Amino acid sequence: MKPSIEKLQKFFKLEADRGYDNKAVMGGLSQMLDGWINEARLDNLDENLIQVISSRLKDYDHLSEISRKETLLGLWARIKRELGSAEVQTEAGKDDSGIPKQHRSIPQPDEEHPIKEEEKSTDNIELDTLTEERKPIPSNGIKAALDANVTVLKRVGPRFAKTLERLGIFTLGDMLNHFPRRYDDYSKLKPINRLKYGEEVTIIGSVQSISTRSISGGKKKLSEAIIVDGSAAIRITWFNQPWIAQRLKKGMQVVISGRVEQYLGRLTMNNPEWESLEQKHLHTNRIVPVYPLTARITQRWLRNLMFKIVTYWSPKVEDYIPEDIRKNAGIIALPIALRQIHFPDSWDLLEKARYRLAFDEIFLLQLGVLQQKRAWQELKATRLEKTDEWFDAQIKKLPYELTQAQLNAIKDIRNDLNSGKPMNRLLQGDVGSGKTIVAAMGIATATSLDFQAAVMAPTSILAEQHYSNLLQILTEDNDILQPEEIRLMMGSTTELEKNEIREDLRSGKIKLVIGTHALIEDPVEFNNLQLVVIDEQHRFGVKQRAALRSKGTNPHLLVMTATPIPRSLALTIYGDLDISVMDEMPPGRMDVETFILYPRERERAYRLIHNQVEAGYQAFLIYPLVEETEKSEEKAATDEQVRSQEKIFQ
Repeated sequence: MKPSIEKLQKFFKLEADRGYDNKAVMGGLSQMLDGWINEARLDNLDENLIQVISSRLKDYDHLSEISRKETLLGLWARIKRELGSAEVQTEAGKDDSGIPKQHRSIPQPDEEHPIKEEEKSTDNIELDTLTEERKPIPSNGIKAALDANVTVLKRVGPRFAKTLERLGIFTLGDMLNHFPRRYDDYSKLKPINRLKYGEEVTIIGSVQSISTRSISGGKKKLSEAIIVDGSAAIRITWFNQPWIAQRLKKGMQVVISGRVEQYLGRLTMNNPEWESLEQKHLHTNRIVPVYPLTARITQRWLRNLMFKIVTYWSPKVEDYIPEDIRKNAGIIALPIALRQIHFPDSWDLLEKARYRLAFDEIFLLQLGVLQQKRAWQELKATRLEKTDEWFDAQIKKLPYELTQAQLNAIKDIRNDLNSGKPMNRLLQGDVGSGKTIVAAMGIATATSLDFQAAVMAPTSILAEQHYSNLLQILTEDNDILQPEEIRLMMGSTTELEKNEIREDLRSGKIKLVIGTHALIEDPVEFNNLQLVVIDEQHRFGVKQRAALRSKGTNPHLLVMTATPIPRSLALTIYGDLDISVMDEMPPGRMDVETFILYPRERERAYRLIHNQVEAGYQAFLIYPLVEETEKSEEKAATDEQVRSQEKIFQ
């Protein structure tokens, strides 16, 4: 046992023997503090622990006998936790505080007992006591341990657990994956006489003075400290944190990090982070993580908690990516990445950690979609086969010639439909590239074999457009279906008409139905759905697409999009889909040109519209709102329409 701790134990024992009358030391227990603090520092005792003991004993003479007993028992419990049982010797008949059993009628304070005022602040919970377990963490592997609720942590009871849930934190594993939203660079250390206004820096100095005074009519407290480092002095202020004045003592060496500000011509710091020079620096003199927060959770408290979780658990996390893959991809190990993303040792390591975690997201996403593709390919589907002559005949009936890109896409779809496996294809092409006619050839194949097809669009306008186009292609141009065999079903469709469509779908009378989300409602049943076409597929969720597909037995699926998708991204996000790209526009189609005009160029846009209208063309203006609202300052179509008619285009 360290001499300073042994001396403290003797004082505590003597106090207990005397019934806590504060006469174990002449003049009171607080009189031994100055000499004891020096001995404790010579023993290399943690400065934070020294300050806690000092602050408790300084007011010892003002306490009742019961409170004195609680104080000494609580202090010894704290010493035991921080130094460990190996450093604390016990005698027979005594607990490890050296206090006889007959004096121990009051239980030692733990997380369920009242906490001293300076410990109540969530900004001030000591780092070393945060993650002692309240109950054993499950021992059946790292996964089970990380699945443990956060209430296993010291000082995280049901109340704090409820608050953490608002951040999406339920388990220890959630804490590992609660990444900082940004970082403050406090790694730049400067002497006070070289500080400049506006910079974020770290200084090391001694407390010359510390005081607290009331402001705002006594409603708030202002703590002020003068910090000196031999080169100069600077005033530091903290608002509404009176406990800091109890922790900072004159002559104490501290590390301060924050933004340099100016008041009455002098440099100052307001509400900076601070730590004792002797303790491990978590909030200062480093790249400091800044986490997303919620009400009643402070940055300092959460950072302390995260540090213990990350330092203890990240080395135990198993890296699921083999070393050879990591080496080829140039990524660091997962345990290192988790530690560095939370508490980076340098900006370079932080960047490597970000790269590794981003790699994991894409890598796991790819594995997921490839797993889906493999599962889909193992299924069987109805073969939908038509001869080359039949396809040639249908294409010749069209009033226009197809592009090579359209013919290639039709060939891909034909092969899929005749493969015996469910088609799972993405058809990508710009607006006007002719995706609808390609989909129509697939629909024609299914419906001509007496099967059913469904087309789902995200909006009523788009659904109506598809209905009009497919009605012409499949009835007027090709005579494949009768008009009554194609129906449109949307949310605005009357209930009477919906019931009629549902009945005809069940009987098989309707061969093609086009609609919006109304198609995936439970009452909708098909007789034999074999082809599903989804337009602007990114507008639908996975469950919505699956709901329509579930209306049949492993039906073929064709999804369409006009959104340009880079090939590398398409292979990653849509790796479960085969991709057909239509990169050729039909003859006669004009290119779509997009321009951005700034507000000062508004007159230029008006002149362009004037010229087009005078040339016999049309133009339209789109506004974000129909009518103005109190909550938005956006322009409304109703007001701008009047202004356009009366002032701009009169």
